[in-house]
Amino acid sequence: MLKDRLIVGALVGLLADAVKLAANYLAFLLGYTNVVFWQITAARFLNKGDLLKPVALLVGAVADLTVTSVLGVVFLYLIDKTGKNYLWIKGIGFGLAVWVGLFGTLLRQSIQGKLPQSSSGILVTIVAHIIFGLSLAFFTWLYYRYRLRRGLRRHP
Repeated sequence: MLKDRLIVGALVGLLADAVKLAANYLAFLLGYTNVVFWQITAARFLNKGDLLKPVALLVGAVADLTVTSVLGVVFLYLIDKTGKNYLWIKGIGFGLAVWVGLFGTLLRQSIQGKLPQSSSGILVTIVAHIIFGLSLAFFTWLYYRYRLRRGLRRHP
């Protein structure tokens, strides 16, 4: 299973997403934001009236987990092609690119007016995506360490 880059990339993405979601939820509990990522993601699919219902968490979870799995695969392939040098910087850059490209551009247009956010809430999303990128780098680093210890140099 750990020889298949698609599976490993998806796992890397899911693990990094768990860290991102924990940071987002902590910020929610501390009052820095009034929404969690799954509500934001669900806003792409649901009407405003449904965003505070349990269905929003389910729809948001499926969408978020699917996207982060794909992003994990993309990141793993990117590192495989560009090398592990500056892994942490690549992770931060990837996380910020996701924030601008997916969250800021595509998602934000569809949720405008459905889930108003404060400036601190927007800052939470930036920090959470930096954490996501660092987590992608960390779990990728762990994977390469595992491969090195097993004597595996190249992917099949």
